[in-house]
Amino acid sequence: MTLPQYREKLGSYHESASNGNMPKDQMALKLYCRSQLKVSFPDAARMMSGRIVQLGVDHHKGLIDFSPIQQQQEGVEINEAIRHALTDYQLYKPRTFDDGKDKEELETFQEYIPDMIKVAVEGLNEYFQNVNTIDGEYGKEYKEPRIDVPILLYQDYSGGGKQIDLKCHLPLRNPLKKDGTRTWRVPKPKTEPSDNWVKQQAVYWKATGQKPALLSVTASDYNIIDETNCELLQEDNLEIAYNEMVKSWEVTQNLLKASNGSWKTLCSLIQPDMNEIARLHGPEFVQIAKQLWEY
Repeated sequence: MTLPQYREKLGSYHESASNGNMPKDQMALKLYCRSQLKVSFPDAARMMSGRIVQLGVDHHKGLIDFSPIQQQQEGVEINEAIRHALTDYQLYKPRTFDDGKDKEELETFQEYIPDMIKVAVEGLNEYFQNVNTIDGEYGKEYKEPRIDVPILLYQDYSGGGKQIDLKCHLPLRNPLKKDGTRTWRVPKPKTEPSDNWVKQQAVYWKATGQKPALLSVTASDYNIIDETNCELLQEDNLEIAYNEMVKSWEVTQNLLKASNGSWKTLCSLIQPDMNEIARLHGPEFVQIAKQLWEY
């Protein structure tokens, strides 16, 4: 596929479910930071912890560095998989712009991650109980006729004509006690998917033809959400969700095309939410956004 010149000027080489679910000001800022500054949005302990749970599962299931060439290998014992995952967990540096909340979550979540890995493995074993081998996460592309760049997707786990995405729900804060200490509560697994989850699964379904599902995991339990217990993951609703995603990609495409490779023109077409940029990404990215939008 030949990349349109306006896309090449702005460094927009593909679309994805995450891009489609993102507000347009965040999309533009992310694209600018990645293509022009070679920097990424800061991570957060909550998001990173979910990836660490998946990493532990992958070690146990023999899916580390999975590719179509290097398929599922012999996995390691569950406690060894947890040790590998927690080693990576220690590399994370908490945010410094949220009054210590990220640091507090980092210190707290480590206690719950081993159980979450074990629960996630139980859920995967149930979902793929009649499947001999499964695929891990790797990049795939497909062509949507209405969009002029490839659609990039990363499924967490697939096999036997179906796929499942891991959704991790870390503990939640309880209010501070009178003595200044805090306890945490483990949430219940989700029984209904969010709108963004449904649209993400619709993209995976359209690209692969595999029936979608979500594995909602906490430190104490899991729930498998699929077409048998959720109407939103049935084909009629997936088709609706997919078309909503395409509409979002089309809006992005029209904005980028109208800008003709000019960041100034692109930003003149999008209203930034500086408060949300500050909340999600911190003062460094607020300064970048102010320069980009010429505030």
